[in-house]
Amino acid sequence: MGLDYYGILQIPRNSTDLDIKKAFRTLALEFNPERLHHRSSRQVFTLICEAYDVLSNPLIRAVFDQYGEEGLKNGVPGPQDYIKPYHYHGDPMKTYKDFFGTASPYADLMDYILNPPKIYDLPEGRGICKKQPPIYHPLALTLHEVFFGGVKKMKIRRLEFMGPDKIQTEVREKILSIPIKPGLRRGTEIVFPEEGDQNPAHIAADIIFITEDRPHEYFVREDDNLVTEAEITLQEALLGTTITVNTIDHRIIRIPITDIVNPGYEKVVPNEGMPILETPGEKSDLIIRFRVEYPPYLPKASRDLLEKAFFLAKIGGGRNQQEMVNKMILADKIMRVCPDEQLPPI
Repeated sequence: MGLDYYGILQIPRNSTDLDIKKAFRTLALEFNPERLHHRSSRQVFTLICEAYDVLSNPLIRAVFDQYGEEGLKNGVPGPQDYIKPYHYHGDPMKTYKDFFGTASPYADLMDYILNPPKIYDLPEGRGICKKQPPIYHPLALTLHEVFFGGVKKMKIRRLEFMGPDKIQTEVREKILSIPIKPGLRRGTEIVFPEEGDQNPAHIAADIIFITEDRPHEYFVREDDNLVTEAEITLQEALLGTTITVNTIDHRIIRIPITDIVNPGYEKVVPNEGMPILETPGEKSDLIIRFRVEYPPYLPKASRDLLEKAFFLAKIGGGRNQQEMVNKMILADKIMRVCPDEQLPPI
């Protein structure tokens, strides 16, 4: 069974934010290791600070209330994206100092907790608001989405102001519409200004989506080109063949391969790749790479035939090698006549 952070702070589960602060102040002062000087007090003090770190954050507290410590620290599936595991930073004195404003365990700050200064008395309230650092999210797009473009909807959860005074906040959901231009490249940053958590003391952070390509069954994008792989036999590599490709936009194209497919050979099909972002209406190339399947066995007669064909091609200067192989194979078929068929009919 996991840790019960409410039990560590000795408060009920329906405690308010002020109840959590009061309980933490009392226990943090009582078990501060600078006062007790016991090794065990440091362990208890760390648990107290971790409990406050969890329960003072509405989002983390909500995950803990629903899934407990195990779900909180292992990560859980969210409404849209996976909620990452929570890890305490491990420095209880940092939590203590952020709360009290000092590392001294003897400071009497109860009045500050019960009667906090008004927002306009703080530096942030005098117009010195600091913007929160940007929040980054990956945005995985299929090649089909990038090819055609469109709008992708993403749901986020953030703290929003309640009421006209803009002091209290609560967690709400919001749908962001992300424009996808045809040919949008991976690694592109799409910025939504100040769509992060709202806070009276800070300017909300920007939310930035970074695009990435989802794996495709047949294609890989290299720059703006589409790359696919075709498997052919050795015979097709030498004598030629026709490759059938199902394109991203649901067409079937047939590409004749008339060259000899040697290692490193690529067939480039113009204007069959991804749309080019800067020049609407134009597309890049489709590149076909080959994987040649060799026969597991060749009979001696076939080996002799191929040897003769390559020899004749060699002495002929290497020209018309494909035509020479075709002629030798055709001649071999003509000469292979069953002896019974050579006798005159009875």
